[in-house]
Amino acid sequence: MDCLYCECGTTPRRFLTMERKEWVPTEEVKRELKEFLTSSDTPIDFVTFSGNGEPTLHINFGEIARFVKDLRPDIKLALLTNASTLYIDEVLKDLEPFDLVAPSLDAATEKVFKKINHPAKGLTLDKVLQGLRKLKDNFKGQIWLETLFVKGINDTPEEVEKIGNLVWELKPHRWQINTVVRPPAYRVQGLSEEELLKIAKTVNYPSTDIVCYNYLRLEDIKPFSTKAKDIENQLLDIVKRRPSPVEELRKSLSLTEEAMEEILEKLQREGKVKLLNRDGKVFVSFRIKR
Repeated sequence: MDCLYCECGTTPRRFLTMERKEWVPTEEVKRELKEFLTSSDTPIDFVTFSGNGEPTLHINFGEIARFVKDLRPDIKLALLTNASTLYIDEVLKDLEPFDLVAPSLDAATEKVFKKINHPAKGLTLDKVLQGLRKLKDNFKGQIWLETLFVKGINDTPEEVEKIGNLVWELKPHRWQINTVVRPPAYRVQGLSEEELLKIAKTVNYPSTDIVCYNYLRLEDIKPFSTKAKDIENQLLDIVKRRPSPVEELRKSLSLTEEAMEEILEKLQREGKVKLLNRDGKVFVSFRIKR
C-alpha cells in the first residue's frame, strides 16, 4: 500500500507489490535478535514485527517469530499489519506464535479504500475483509484493530457508520482509533481529539481506545546507554522507522536540552537527519541517501 498518511513517506507505484519473498536476509534478522535478546537487560514488553513496508510480505516472518519464541519463551510477540495478506492460509498459519496482532482497517467501501490506502494491483477491500474474518475465526491471541482517520477521506458519517458496522462484526479485543499526528506522505490532515471522540461515541464499541494523542508514555521508557555514539545510533535507529518528536526523543534517551541540541546539530551537519515542523511540533526524520 501507499497510504496517504504513511509516516515513512510515499511508495512509488512501481514498487507496490503483493509478492512474498525474503526481502531482508532471515539469518541476519535472527542474528540481530539473538544478540539483543541474550545480552540486553532492558525490560521487554513485546518483540514487535513491523517495518518500512508490510512485514507479512517477508516469506519467513513466521520462522523468525518461532525463533524468538524458542530463544525467549517469556517474551510476547506482536504484529503490526495492514491486513493485506491475512486472507492467505500460509500467513494465518505463521501467526500461531504471536500473542497480539494489530491489523489496520481504514475504509468500509472500495472507493475510500483505494483513495486512502492506494493498494497494489489486485488488492481489494474484499480481500482485506476476507483476511480479517479469517483472523477472527482462527487466531487464538489478542486482536487490536486500528482505524486511522484522515480529514475529508474516511470521516464522513456514512463511512464511519459502515466502518463501525465492520468493527462490531469483527469484534476485536480492542478498537484503536488513530489519526495523522506525524508528518504524512501526502498533504492530508488529521482529526481533532473532539472529532475522534465523536466517532467513538457514534460507533459506541465498548473496547475503544483513542491512541494518537498519548501514543507514548515517556515515563515508562528506560535509558539504554550513556555513551555519545551509542545514543546517536539509538536515535538514528528510532527515526529510521518513523519521524519522532524532538522532546519525545530527548526524554526517551535521558538527555538534557543542551545535549539533544548538540547531537541534532551534529547529525544534521552529517546529513543523517532533518527536522520537520508539523502543527508547531518539531520532528526528527531520517534523511535517506539517494
